[in-house]
Amino acid sequence: MRFRPLMVGRLLLGLALAAAVAPGLACGPGPARVTKAEQVFRFRLREDPPTLDPALSTDNLSGAVLNNLFRGLVEIDPGTLLVRPAVAASWTISPDRLTYSFRLRDGVTFHNGRPVGARDVEYSFMRTLRKETNAPWRWALDPIVGARDFTEGRSATIEGLKVMDDRTVVLRLKKPFAPFLGLLSLLPASIVPREVYEDPSKAYLRAPMGCGPFRLARWEQSNFIELLAFDGYYGGRPALDRVVARIIENRASATQEYRAGGLDSLDEVPPPDDKALQEELGSQILYYPYLATGYIGFNLALPPFKGNVKLRQAFNYAVDKKYLWEVLIPGYLPAHGIIPPGLPGYDPNLPGYPCDPARAKQLLAEAGYPEGRGLPPIALWVNTSEDNRRVAEAIQADLKNIGAPISIKEVDWSAYLKAVEGTPEAPGQAQMFRFGWFLDYPDTDAILRPLLHSSNFGPAGNHIRYRNPRVDDLLDRALSLTDEAQRAGLYRQAERVAVMEDAVWIFLNYYQSSTLFKPYVKGVVPTPLGEFRIPLERLRIEKSPS
Repeated sequence: MRFRPLMVGRLLLGLALAAAVAPGLACGPGPARVTKAEQVFRFRLREDPPTLDPALSTDNLSGAVLNNLFRGLVEIDPGTLLVRPAVAASWTISPDRLTYSFRLRDGVTFHNGRPVGARDVEYSFMRTLRKETNAPWRWALDPIVGARDFTEGRSATIEGLKVMDDRTVVLRLKKPFAPFLGLLSLLPASIVPREVYEDPSKAYLRAPMGCGPFRLARWEQSNFIELLAFDGYYGGRPALDRVVARIIENRASATQEYRAGGLDSLDEVPPPDDKALQEELGSQILYYPYLATGYIGFNLALPPFKGNVKLRQAFNYAVDKKYLWEVLIPGYLPAHGIIPPGLPGYDPNLPGYPCDPARAKQLLAEAGYPEGRGLPPIALWVNTSEDNRRVAEAIQADLKNIGAPISIKEVDWSAYLKAVEGTPEAPGQAQMFRFGWFLDYPDTDAILRPLLHSSNFGPAGNHIRYRNPRVDDLLDRALSLTDEAQRAGLYRQAERVAVMEDAVWIFLNYYQSSTLFKPYVKGVVPTPLGEFRIPLERLRIEKSPS
């Protein structure tokens, strides 16, 4: 989301609706009381999602809700990471890998009870691609013939999208595109009902409607979002009757809610040095790998980082990543590049930038700022979070040590995204920012293309506004190959250019996930796609009779 971007601070997937809303957190009537036989799962979001429109979503706060409301033609199995049928029952691919024919399954209905048909797929794809929708990730559908012409208004239809009958949709690509099925699992490819999403008042922004396992019941801003099981879900009604995401910003408050039984899951686990909490809750922590990368982005469109690779290298060598992830916040892996372990193209031999203050000082001087003299004011932006603050303060100390003082600017999520993402035409105001990216589908293209390709400036992913024709060419060539070893080789080359030659970020960490779950929460499927992608339709609550 991408992450999709994993937008640091990370999504807090574990709060729960309590039988009554906790004192001090409610600003009105809370969600309905839990009855003894009712299956309710409660998880936490640190802030309200920026959007509940699948065409506009790019972050994991939004995805935590939207992934339970919507489905597309296909989806990624969270455990195996394989593409599997969703609204489409089956599909065929032509020998030249240019034509994909999808047969829709019978019995799929939207939350309003209307059957889903092939025309809904056509409408949904056209809505995402329509320029007026302003979908940040419309690139997910760009491989389809005529997609760009439709977006730019040169055609009233999408040439490569054909409805053959009410159950059959055919998509034709401009050229072979290895991860195309994975792209169709993304939220912008979700299927939505025209009669809801053509509302000029845009009521769907508060009342989204899809065909997923849950439907939206209520959204009380800054309080909670309540979902109800969808009885007509094609995959079978979930065991859970209700899901409630409670909006709780403060980590200590969230932890106390979990301890008191107001939450069934929480992604902020006790720190290793908190022996009392570890003793109390350690057995409830679930650890699992996570396909995600964390970094400090440099805005390459603004001074002082624009055109100054030596300054960017100096900042990289200044930061002690081992201290960050082995002492300050243990649990993550220090990064030496972009591609996380477990993905094709991961290069264990990439040197990266080990902490070397002397080398950092030398490069700072070569960059034109000996001992920091003449360096303009620089602010490191983070969104509100205790961990973000601690990491930012450690980096601030490391940079001060080489003569490069920076300030820290901590803002809420919406303001942060605006300052970081900018628009496709203009950069955001953040010079430096802590960010992270999780993979929405398990292909190396899902991290390198959004973050590095020059076609993705702004909310699409390339917030740093990096442009290198060599990298663009390597990424484009990799998409048309069918040999995975060859693709991995091109991705490895692209990463080496971005890391060692261009130093596009401070390469911070590879993520690992850890989430608290109450022992009575059953059916948890850990997934490298992140805790917000754990399928809630598989969960059930098994409490012993009191």
